[in-house]
Amino acid sequence: MFSRLRRAVLLCGLIPLVGCGQSPTTRSQEPTQPVAGQQKIRLVAFVGAASKPPSTEAKEAFERANPNIAIDMTFGGSGTLLNQMTLEETGDIYMPGSDDYMVKAEEKQAIIPETRSIVAYLIPSICVRHGNPKGIESLEDLARPGMTVGLAKAGAVCLGDVAEEILANAGLAEQIRKNVITYAGSCDQTQQLVQLGEVDAVIGWDAFKHWAPEDIDIVPIAPEYLRVRNIPAAVAVYAEHREAAEKYIAFLTSEEGQAIFSKHGYSVTPPKLPEE
Repeated sequence: MFSRLRRAVLLCGLIPLVGCGQSPTTRSQEPTQPVAGQQKIRLVAFVGAASKPPSTEAKEAFERANPNIAIDMTFGGSGTLLNQMTLEETGDIYMPGSDDYMVKAEEKQAIIPETRSIVAYLIPSICVRHGNPKGIESLEDLARPGMTVGLAKAGAVCLGDVAEEILANAGLAEQIRKNVITYAGSCDQTQQLVQLGEVDAVIGWDAFKHWAPEDIDIVPIAPEYLRVRNIPAAVAVYAEHREAAEKYIAFLTSEEGQAIFSKHGYSVTPPKLPEE
């Protein structure tokens, strides 16, 4: 009897001890590590639409390799994006479609100069419908009566500024402008003008051929009228996550990142201008 009584007392004494501690259920509800996604770094990147296909793939590859970093990309005209970035004083990365706009960003003190890197190269070209049904062979042909031409909007899109420079160098600005029926607000919109048959030709980038290989052909522009452009990237002065932004730019210039751009038809080494 005494033995049974002692066991009962001991059991009663143990019950409060369990009650004062954390039950297994309570412990399992407390996080032992940060909740998934809670510590993820989000980078804001303003990216010229001239590099949209490879930039989209590079972002996805980078995020797979760095699950703690996400990149929110805004594509558009390089000038429009620069204005947005500086007016709102926001963004971690600026990656325009041409080095001309990176120079403007540096003049506005919107980027950190020492973080600037070249990602790829582009050559301005005449882009025509597949098969070149209008027989366009040179810039002079864009001035023919009845020809319809599309250009990117200068001041908002780097390609628009490039086109204006080329037409001025060729002395054909006035003649060709008579045949321009529309101005596009980004590089992808410019490419779509010829891809969808809305115009006979656009002044675009050589990479447009790889955007729509079954719809677009390239006609070289005489080299004395143009220069090779590059796609640069830099960390913005407004960056909240400079280290992560630099890591992404380093990825773009790495072997893996360069392979992505090369696959999409972008030169990753300085290309030679086409022969006359």
